[in-house]
Amino acid sequence: MKIVVIIPTYNEKDNIEKTINALEDVFKTIKKHEMHILVVDGNSPDGTADIVRKLMQKYNNLHLIVEKKKGGLGAAYIQGMDYVFDEMEADVAFTFDADLSHDPKVLPKFIEELEKGADQVIGTRYTGGGSIPSDWGIHRKFLSIVGNKFISLLYYGSGITDFTGGYKAVRSYVYKAVRNDLDQYKGYTFSISLNLEPYRKGYKFKEIPFHFSDRTAGKSKMGAEYMFNAFIFIVKSRIEDFLKSRFGRVVIAGGIGAISQLTSYALFHYLVEVKNIFGLAETSSIFGIDIHSRFFVAQLLAIEVGIIVTFMVNNNWAFGDKKLKGFPFIVGFLKNHLVVLGAIIIQLVIAQILAAVFGIGFIRGYIYQIIGILVGLIWNFYFYKKIIWKIKK
Repeated sequence: MKIVVIIPTYNEKDNIEKTINALEDVFKTIKKHEMHILVVDGNSPDGTADIVRKLMQKYNNLHLIVEKKKGGLGAAYIQGMDYVFDEMEADVAFTFDADLSHDPKVLPKFIEELEKGADQVIGTRYTGGGSIPSDWGIHRKFLSIVGNKFISLLYYGSGITDFTGGYKAVRSYVYKAVRNDLDQYKGYTFSISLNLEPYRKGYKFKEIPFHFSDRTAGKSKMGAEYMFNAFIFIVKSRIEDFLKSRFGRVVIAGGIGAISQLTSYALFHYLVEVKNIFGLAETSSIFGIDIHSRFFVAQLLAIEVGIIVTFMVNNNWAFGDKKLKGFPFIVGFLKNHLVVLGAIIIQLVIAQILAAVFGIGFIRGYIYQIIGILVGLIWNFYFYKKIIWKIKK
């Protein structure tokens, strides 16, 4: 494989030579692959690019791009990867810090995972063998550890333990698959997005633990703004993923149906409970159990409105790719009523139990229904997939 380590720099004159030399020493141990380094400099006023030019006379596998204007970390990596994959025709690109925060000695382990078939390999500070500096301040440790735990929780099941780290190896086909999605990300959110976008598209990840070392020279570019922007970015991304997911769409469809149910309940409450158009007793007994019969009927009619609306929204949007038409629509509509029967019973039983304990009333009737709707949602989603629109794994 042709592998290029991309190093973005800005005012790294005190670090860049040590970093390049350290990488070149590791390259000597890698026999099977063609190794290169590309420095993308943000037009550093301290002469970082001049040092790289001098080193290029020593190393023929060292390359340099100087940005006309500093564009930030994300812009530097995108420009570098475009060049690496389009012009150099590389197979893999590494993202790597200029200050030796990333240990070059574990780079061969990344390559081993690529040889085994991983689409992308991520360096992690938060699983067996990985670590962060012990002398970090408590606030920085808290932000880093808790921040990553928070992201991992939001993306539970991804298998990624270090979303915010910048040490990773990306294959050409992975980058090209997500390239158009990366333009929107600036600064350090790019590092997160380079994990997130491939994960969204189903690529296979492997993680390599490493010890993150603090820089010994120069000034860190990461500040409070990075953490704030990263937090906003990941929460926004998770919300977007949820809304695009099947479950998210079903939740929204259920929400629309619930609003329809609760809205129509006001009418049925007036007609059935207040005006008593059906001439029902206040309470009645079923199998020896006392129920609030007027509330029961008003709620049942409101539920029916919610069922119809939810089915229509699901059929035309949440399960639009499996949309039912003609006779299958009629069958599906009838099946839907059988499927949601469990959720109907759940709602009615919960409402009657709560009414028996806390009493009945217009506002309380709404509260009881909302609780029943939330519990019934899980039932509905499972059987929608299995029976109505038949979504296979």
